[in-house]
Amino acid sequence: MPSSQSPGEPLPQEALLRRIANRIRQSLELQEILTTTAAEVRAFLGTDRVKIYQFQPDGHGVVIAESLNSDRLPSLHELHFPADDIPPYARELFVQARQRSVVDLSTHEIGISPLHCSETDELIEQTDIRYRPVDPCHQEYLMAMGVKSSVVVPIVLEGEAAGSYHPPSLQPSSQLWGLLVSHNAEPRVVSEAELQFIQAVVDQVAVAIAQSILLEHVRAQARQEANINQVTALLQTSPTVNWQDALQSATSTLEAGGRLYLFAIEQLPKEIYTIAEQPALIDPSQNRSIEENLLWQKYLHSVLNPSVDETGRQPWSIEWMRTIYELGKPIQSIPTTASCWAINDIYQEPLFRTLAPFFSDTTIRSALIISLKHGTQILGCLTFFRSSIDTEILWAGYHHPDTRQLMPRQSFEVWRQLKKNQAQHWTKEEIQYAQVLGERFAATIKQYRLHQQVQALNANLERQVEERTEELKYRSEQLERSNAELERLVERQTMLSRIVTKIRDSLDIETIFRTTTEEVRHLLNVNRVVVYRFKVDWSGEFVAESVAAGWTPLLERQLNDLTLQKNISECSAKTLGYHSAQFADTYLQNTKGGQYAQGAPQRVVRDIYQAEFSPCYLEALEGYQAKAYIIVPIFQSEKLWGLLAAYQNSGPRDWEDPDVALMRQIGLQLGVALQQAEHLSEIQDQSQQLTSTVEELKRIQTQLIHSEKMSSLGQLVAGIAHEVNNPINFIYGNIKPFKEYTQILLELIQAYQQHYPNPAPDLRDQLEKSDLSYIEEDLPKLCESIRMGAERIRGIVQSLRNFSRLDEAEIKSVDLHEGLESTLLILHHRLKPGPSGIAIKIEKHYGNLPYVNCYAGQLNQVFMNLISNAIDELLIAAAENGVSPIIMITTSCVDDGWVAVSIKDNGRGVPTQTQAKLFDPFFTTKPIGQGTGLGLSISYQIVEKHGGQLLFQSQPSYGTEFVVRLPVQLNVSSISS
Repeated sequence: MPSSQSPGEPLPQEALLRRIANRIRQSLELQEILTTTAAEVRAFLGTDRVKIYQFQPDGHGVVIAESLNSDRLPSLHELHFPADDIPPYARELFVQARQRSVVDLSTHEIGISPLHCSETDELIEQTDIRYRPVDPCHQEYLMAMGVKSSVVVPIVLEGEAAGSYHPPSLQPSSQLWGLLVSHNAEPRVVSEAELQFIQAVVDQVAVAIAQSILLEHVRAQARQEANINQVTALLQTSPTVNWQDALQSATSTLEAGGRLYLFAIEQLPKEIYTIAEQPALIDPSQNRSIEENLLWQKYLHSVLNPSVDETGRQPWSIEWMRTIYELGKPIQSIPTTASCWAINDIYQEPLFRTLAPFFSDTTIRSALIISLKHGTQILGCLTFFRSSIDTEILWAGYHHPDTRQLMPRQSFEVWRQLKKNQAQHWTKEEIQYAQVLGERFAATIKQYRLHQQVQALNANLERQVEERTEELKYRSEQLERSNAELERLVERQTMLSRIVTKIRDSLDIETIFRTTTEEVRHLLNVNRVVVYRFKVDWSGEFVAESVAAGWTPLLERQLNDLTLQKNISECSAKTLGYHSAQFADTYLQNTKGGQYAQGAPQRVVRDIYQAEFSPCYLEALEGYQAKAYIIVPIFQSEKLWGLLAAYQNSGPRDWEDPDVALMRQIGLQLGVALQQAEHLSEIQDQSQQLTSTVEELKRIQTQLIHSEKMSSLGQLVAGIAHEVNNPINFIYGNIKPFKEYTQILLELIQAYQQHYPNPAPDLRDQLEKSDLSYIEEDLPKLCESIRMGAERIRGIVQSLRNFSRLDEAEIKSVDLHEGLESTLLILHHRLKPGPSGIAIKIEKHYGNLPYVNCYAGQLNQVFMNLISNAIDELLIAAAENGVSPIIMITTSCVDDGWVAVSIKDNGRGVPTQTQAKLFDPFFTTKPIGQGTGLGLSISYQIVEKHGGQLLFQSQPSYGTEFVVRLPVQLNVSSISS
């Protein structure tokens, strides 16, 4: 574009300037104004870039608006430039002289054009551009940016404006807000007219910026007033202020967390309300909050004493504490007031070093402490907290913030800088807003505390009235309770007397237990009552239970639940076990009854889940379905006999003293009943023992009589056998000579007849009468009959001798078959048909038995008893049923060293109901006078004496079989014992 115009032509920049001014007026948004301005200026100048550069509070700058020819230069929009890029002296000239600069790298010159006189601060009417060589660093800086030509015009605001930059040596009346910069990638000459145009645009932009700042101040003030009104409305809702909602509203407007602390006054406790993260208690054991720190308390109360001391400062104010403790100001500190302490970074504030550790577990980084003062009273404090934040800045090229740039940057490539845990600083407006909130909170708190005090007074009066009323009511209720307790006591004593009477009326301990558990369950209105008994080894069993409907009976459950029959552990033993079957209670065995044996009166548990029981104990109690219980001991004399337990299954229960007393009395009565039952049992045992002794004496007497009888019978039989044996032997020994002599006589008679055929008449008559021929024929037969009879008598005598064995009383090895045969021979007459015509058949199945070492006479007695009983039974059975009676005798070898003798009949058999008594002394199924009832009993004892077994099996209508099992070798030691 041309650098100058003819004097007669209208200035196009005037029209452009008016258009820019109009567009600025039409918009209230600063960003839109700046963007439009940059575009219009670049369009007018025809350069490659126009940017608006704003200074930040810390001195660095950021491009907030840009118009760009992207084909020639890169964008710098929203990039930050370090403060060192523009030296302090340049900034001073930008403000004091409104100095503009023009750089042309083709000529290596920089043109300077001040707008104001730096000495008089007056406007220079005629300005010209004065050129001088450009600084090499400045030249390299622009070349690295790709710029060959640049124009810089400062944007300076008159008066204070929020967010503007203050050079250190300037007064607040003039503030450097930013720069308008034009860049071109090629060399370009800038005319004074163009520079004046740019200055005119900047002046318009400065006005727009000031208006925008003012508008933003107005908007911010309106928002603050609206927020204050909102908080005030919450504070004035009612006498019972919702402090939490009010605090929430106050903190949200500051985008912070916080807390409200009210001092405790006149019996009113302290109150604390919190929002978001909070510091830890400074003394958890005393519940001391951070506001109760001495420094914090002193600062809050410092506003009550506005006077100064020798330091010239108000005692315990922030400045005073820094002076006394010789502490410097923190970096970027904020001026404090008497009622407000603003801390941008709690970790950079020296006075906060003892309090900072209580914030270490939080993200809190900034604090704003407002003392709540009303009149001459400090009511508390309002504190706002801000958490740390992470910031991100896009720099134009790499920038090291801790090193001064000694060399110009070689690249403006975007460099991203991320800072973590950065403190958020409080602004002056935020501090003023917080102070207003503090005033509103203080006024409301004063009313709130007054209202609380009035309420406390009213409540005190009401409490006194209520206490008096309650006292009268309590006494009335106490009287009613006493009457009710007396009635209940009388009722319980009556029921206790009834239970005791029932206990004493019965001597059967099972009946006593059953009656007692039932009565106690109804009396106490519990779900289960049990009686538990200890064994000698301190194991135990349940012996009685009364359980309400709907609950599982433990005595029945044991039959189907095998786990209830396992040994119980120490913890489950405390619950007394689960069933009436015996079990090895190791805990109670080891402790011999535990605490109950040591005299513990009872164990009362109102809630098993509040008793700190072990998990296995709880599991055992849950198996009982129990929630609460009472357990008392049962002593028999001074010995722990067992326990009486009452269980509440429906839920926890507060047991009353009468409940416990009743259980203890019942436990004592059961102990008395057990002692009486024990005495009765002892008497019954003694009576039974005497009865048994008498019966035993009768049995022994009868057995002795029977033994003596059998011994006498044996001696008689042996004596008869001996006396008969001698003449029989004499007769038997003379039979043969007698036969020979008789034969000689007969032969002599025959010879005489042959020689004297005609005897004398008298002799002939005598011969005819004697029938000599018949004698000759019958005499040999007679001799043979005598011989056979003598042999028969000899056999009987031998059988008698074998049966009695009195001549062999010591133990000998014998053939059992001989004893059986002797017995059958003696009983032969009973086997033959009698008057009834019944004959009994004997079937013998003898095995090959070895000789048996025994008392032969006693075993023969056993065989006699068994065969005689079989004969008696068969005679009756044959008469009744017409069966053919048979006795089958079988002998055999069984096992190793054992023999067996079986005597079996086909009679009626032994009835099932009498089989268990078959070997009892004096038991008989025979009619009176036909049996003593000792035969089988004595036989059983004889066989048992030999170390053998007498067994039987019988089935009605199919006969009976007795089996005698004997060892071949008799154990003499067992017999002697």
